[in-house]
Amino acid sequence: MLKRWKILCGSCFLVAILLSAHVCIAQFTDSFSDGDFTSNTVWSGSTADFIVNGSSQLQLNNTVASTSKLSSAFIASSLDNFEWQVYVKQSFAPSGSNFGRVYMVSDQSDLVGSLNGYYLQFGEAGSLDAVELFKQTGSTSTSVCRATNGSIATTVNLRIRVLRSNAGLWQLFIDYTGGTSFALEASGTDVTFTTSAFLGVLCVYTSSNASEFFYDDFYMGPEIIDTTAPTIVSVNAVSSTTLDVVFNEKVDPTTSQLSNNYSINNNIGNPFAVILQADEKTVRLTFAQPFPNAVTSQLTVSGIQDLFNNTLTTANQNFFFFQPVPALLKDIIITEILADPSPTVGLPESEFVEIYNRSEKIFDLQNWKITDGSSIGSLPTHLIFPNEYIILTSTASATQFNSFGTVLGVSNFPTLNNSGDALVLKDNIDIAIDSVNYTDAWYRDDDKKQGGYTLELIDPANLCGEEDNWTATEGAVGGTPGTQNSVFANKPDVTGPKLNSAIPTTATELALRFNEKLDDQLPAVTDFTIIPTISISKVLFMDVSLKSLQLTLSSSLQSGTTYTIVTQNIYDCSGNILDPDFDNIVFGLPEEADSLDIVINEILFNPRPTGVDFVEVYNNSSKFINLKNWMLANYENGILLNAKVITAEDFLLKPGQYIVLTEDDQVVKGEYISSLDENLFEVADLPGFNDDAGTVALVDPQNNVIDFFSYADDYHSVFIDDDEGVSLERISFTAPTNDKANWKSASSTAGFATPGYVNSNVRGEQSAGKITINPEVFEPITGQPSFTQIQYNFEQGGFVANVKILDFQGREIKQIANNATLGTEGFFRWDGDTDDGSKARTGYYVVWVEVFNASGQLDTFRKRVVVASKFK
Repeated sequence: MLKRWKILCGSCFLVAILLSAHVCIAQFTDSFSDGDFTSNTVWSGSTADFIVNGSSQLQLNNTVASTSKLSSAFIASSLDNFEWQVYVKQSFAPSGSNFGRVYMVSDQSDLVGSLNGYYLQFGEAGSLDAVELFKQTGSTSTSVCRATNGSIATTVNLRIRVLRSNAGLWQLFIDYTGGTSFALEASGTDVTFTTSAFLGVLCVYTSSNASEFFYDDFYMGPEIIDTTAPTIVSVNAVSSTTLDVVFNEKVDPTTSQLSNNYSINNNIGNPFAVILQADEKTVRLTFAQPFPNAVTSQLTVSGIQDLFNNTLTTANQNFFFFQPVPALLKDIIITEILADPSPTVGLPESEFVEIYNRSEKIFDLQNWKITDGSSIGSLPTHLIFPNEYIILTSTASATQFNSFGTVLGVSNFPTLNNSGDALVLKDNIDIAIDSVNYTDAWYRDDDKKQGGYTLELIDPANLCGEEDNWTATEGAVGGTPGTQNSVFANKPDVTGPKLNSAIPTTATELALRFNEKLDDQLPAVTDFTIIPTISISKVLFMDVSLKSLQLTLSSSLQSGTTYTIVTQNIYDCSGNILDPDFDNIVFGLPEEADSLDIVINEILFNPRPTGVDFVEVYNNSSKFINLKNWMLANYENGILLNAKVITAEDFLLKPGQYIVLTEDDQVVKGEYISSLDENLFEVADLPGFNDDAGTVALVDPQNNVIDFFSYADDYHSVFIDDDEGVSLERISFTAPTNDKANWKSASSTAGFATPGYVNSNVRGEQSAGKITINPEVFEPITGQPSFTQIQYNFEQGGFVANVKILDFQGREIKQIANNATLGTEGFFRWDGDTDDGSKARTGYYVVWVEVFNASGQLDTFRKRVVVASKFK
């Protein structure tokens, strides 16, 4: 509000003579917007104690206890039908030593001495923590009216409007939020003083509150009369049939509650119920027909009056109604990925992920997430409609894709790994809606996987297809962001799943891995048969991929025994039954490997230009050996170099089994057509092998060298003119590995290599602590018992334990212990809670316990526990 003065009387000559510098004034405003209070509008008094702060407010700015005052000329010959407005803030609880006054009327400029006038007081013990209007006669103050007791007991932050009628009726209107939604708080009558010469503020304070008084937006003058019609501030959909219409001022109860004064298009019509709310500014409308979802509708309002009979003739206001619905798994799917944008083919040189709404529902993507596990990107608000594609990329790259379709810039968009990554799309409550664990092998095109081309989903209707449902784009510019994929086709899954492996993770736990995602309905324990007979007590999925099952056995597997598991009634995600040629597999309890239990059996170190290196190893023992975290390395002068992990997953090597380790199994198969697929194992990386001479070592997880070989190209047959593409084969498993006589070039009749099967030069000599749960059922919080004990009892101490609670899908919900040192016996406790502090849902859970010691002994236990609850 700009400062302005308005002359009330026709002639102020006599007053000017009597009051020197003062003039006859009938209106006063000051909002301190010019940053000053000593010019234009002149305030005098304790000027050194006040400033105009950065918010354009008059602020007390002292450091010691005192009484400070400011006053300004406000000359009015009559107070009839007058109005005062002011904003007041006191950042403390008022008391007898700390309170403020606003003098609305005074005949003196010194507000501390004797005077005649009226003031508002904000606090002080006698005011009962209320705003109070006083009349001051000389040095005597008399209350005219008081607002609600206790309303300013802690702090003062309000805007007040005071009206005086020509009959002397004083009314206090207050908005305790500092706004302009005034409500009548108090009224009283007094006609003692009818003129004014000054107005001002008075602050009484201790040193701790010497800068905690604020004032703004002074108005003193004739009553402001409302002559404008009400306007619509907002229209908000409360539900599918209810609207709140908010006006800028209080409205007339009669006209505001007439149904015919409101109408909505889209065939909705008039409301059947209209209710004016308690604030007298909001009208709630209820309609018989629901609003169309995710559509902008228009409300027409007419004939609404305010309290001064000003009429809103007609106004139109648009509103948007959106009814969110939860997303189900695969409602929105990932359909295209550009992980390696360089070198560019025609797309922007920026990574992106395309998503597609394959459902008939509309979703708001606000707070949805795209993550690769290491970083989490958060999506902004955006409605995605059925059959709509959206491009997700970094906020910095978003504008580059505008010409391709709808783009969302994602804050903290994950950096996509060129060789492969695990992407998960989650909704706003962190539920996974889709996931893709891609690798660059999915391109099936060596040129396109070098960069600039996208991976595209082939069939969006095939919800179970994974790597077989993705391929390199055929788009001319390297992809089809924002539109249907170039390789869009019907590619249903019509083949059954295959049992790939059976690996004991403990003596009583067996992990079964399949080649594709299974149906989410768990098989029954009777669908599995182990020979020799061991009964199965429980079946669980190992993780959310649904490719692995964990079987809990009723008795322990025995070392040195070969078992066979036979499965039935296993279905994949698409409903295909298990392939009968892959329904059984041989396994055994893994044992620690000794030196030469596994031997290096064949090596290709000088491949053809189109080929790749490989190393074949052979299990020369009667043991089943788990190759998890084993390594291949170079080995020189007793030092391991360039060690590369073969696999971080469980991989059981059976007695007498060959396995070929290579960086590209498809190339090996293409170069050597007799190679056995089931014995080819693709690794992420191999140590380097020189073409003329080098070393290779097979190393267990404890860095023990199980076997190593120092090769040279002169080990090849003298009859080999060119050893490119020719492997060296071991002749005898029992002869020393580094005996040159024990190695020979692979036979030409075998194709110069025998990856995955018996060597062409072979001599034909191959031959084939305790954890308990007590009780197993408990009811958290209110039950008896309300917790369970995870008890352990070992023959010796020195073990270290990790203890977790897993749900029925194998997801961790609670970490009980991490690297906890154990004695010989004791227990951990679980109260049925989760890591986020909530109570676990009723149902079955798995207590997962891993114990190990410095000697390398490792045992894992899985025990069932049930969280129960009472049903009323």
